[in-house]
Amino acid sequence: MDSEQDRLTSTGDGQAGFTWRAVLIAVVMAVFLLTSSSYIALKLGALPWPIIFSVIIAGGLIKITNRSRPVNIHEINVAQAGASIGGLIAAGVVFTLPGILFLSKSQDLSIPWPNPFLLAPALAVAATLGVLLSVPLKYTFIDEEELPFPAGMAGAELLKLGKTGGRQLFLIILVGSLAGVFALLRDLYFPAGFTIPALSAAGIFLILLPMPLAVSGGYILGGRAGFSWLAGAVVGWGVIMPLLLNGPLEVASARSWVQNLGMGMVLGSGIGFFTIYVIPRLGKIFIPMLRGRTRLFRLFPVLMLGGAAVLWWQKVPLPASILTLLGVWLMVTVAARMTGETNINPLEQFGIFVGLVIAFVYSQLSLELTMLASFLIVAFVSVASAVSGDAGHDYKSAVIVGTRFFDIVKIDLITAAVAGLLAPFVLEAIRRGFAEQLFTPAMPAPQAQLVASSIFGFEFPRVFLTGFLIAFLGEVLNTILPARWKDRFLWMPFGIGLFLGLGLALPLALGAVLRVLVDRKAPDRYHSGLLLAAGIMGGEGISGFTAGALTAVGWSYRFGASILIGLFVIIMFVSWRLYRKYQE
Repeated sequence: MDSEQDRLTSTGDGQAGFTWRAVLIAVVMAVFLLTSSSYIALKLGALPWPIIFSVIIAGGLIKITNRSRPVNIHEINVAQAGASIGGLIAAGVVFTLPGILFLSKSQDLSIPWPNPFLLAPALAVAATLGVLLSVPLKYTFIDEEELPFPAGMAGAELLKLGKTGGRQLFLIILVGSLAGVFALLRDLYFPAGFTIPALSAAGIFLILLPMPLAVSGGYILGGRAGFSWLAGAVVGWGVIMPLLLNGPLEVASARSWVQNLGMGMVLGSGIGFFTIYVIPRLGKIFIPMLRGRTRLFRLFPVLMLGGAAVLWWQKVPLPASILTLLGVWLMVTVAARMTGETNINPLEQFGIFVGLVIAFVYSQLSLELTMLASFLIVAFVSVASAVSGDAGHDYKSAVIVGTRFFDIVKIDLITAAVAGLLAPFVLEAIRRGFAEQLFTPAMPAPQAQLVASSIFGFEFPRVFLTGFLIAFLGEVLNTILPARWKDRFLWMPFGIGLFLGLGLALPLALGAVLRVLVDRKAPDRYHSGLLLAAGIMGGEGISGFTAGALTAVGWSYRFGASILIGLFVIIMFVSWRLYRKYQE
């Protein structure tokens, strides 16, 4: 006889929303978010949850194609759930694998670049494992413990209020197109931003980057994260750097010193939170996975064997492949739990943790593990962890709205497989189209640098360790502070600010200020601002990625950008006309 979990997973409580239209919209949007989010993550060093954006766009597309019938919010919920997977897979890939290029540039190492045709099945398996392993966690984390999964709750509230498209869709397209035109003109005429010579002479290196993407990111991240990020940049690049330059260090070494400190704080914050959050909850976190026996879980042995095979195919030794899959099993559970309660998913740090454990085991056994294998292990774990966190938001939204659970699982599996297969080719387009911009202030890719440095080693290891300990103890301190002071200061954004500097921190802080003003003066406008910010990020992301992809296939950047500007102007005109005509 089937268990209760079998019954729920096979038939699903709730209303059906799985249609071929929802599948098509989800797949198209997942690919859009895969490409645009890859660009956003490399430029910004962070990626806000794409769920709100997915709800609005999916709702708008379904309304446009279904004008004669009442809108089925469950169909919208299914479409947006599948769509958001693309953005998270993008983060798992670009936060990790570009580190190979960083080591090739900075250390002159010859690390082979992974073949995208071999990498595609590996990432598809990682992504589908992230979905599959999240299924039994739903019953404990959402049904029993009722963890909030804030982004999923926000999407569900928009669905319940009917805020799922209409004129908002055309407004998002309009502002996104405008942002795309601005970004293309910026990259044509002043791609490196602006410097202030007087500050540089004083040892304060400030490159002003006119980036709507960063302002929008600051609005979405909010005041605490935005101001903590700015504080890190001010301390690192406005105080520590000038002091170091007055000592024995040259500019390059001083910059590396500050960045090593920031890397340590980012990783220390992640591990500190992991320690104080996960260890006291080990039973609640892992028991649901061990007892999760659903019909769907019959795919688990197949995917585990498939995962070992595709990793081994990429020249990851078989014992390391097996350890990687065990690490995935643990980390997706931790990622789902952490995301459910905090809305934070430090996915690349889960990958680093598993990668370092495997590297330690291999060193103790005097076995060889190549750098390419280490990068592939980190990327595999990161993608699975990213997807499991996103799936938790989808399941929460399904519970609140009443969408059939298994419909969400099916669409997540489909888009996870599709986006996983396409992700290596998006990464290849970025590698070819942005070879000169990667790891510069225009496209810093901090997480990839952190992954690379964790694998290879740091220029100032004691500085890194100091940053690690400061942030680790800071996270511990946050647990004992009075409630009114808890989490007022965020260590991870502070560390990112140390790493990335003032140029990105200033526009991001501007967005955070706008968010604080909106929250205080007009809280009812919060969602409108959020949608505009998401539209701007999507527009700049897709324009930047497409221009780079055209460069990768042989077009000159100027010619490709000019074509795209003309296309965006046409889209702006059409969307403005439709915005004025369309009624909710």
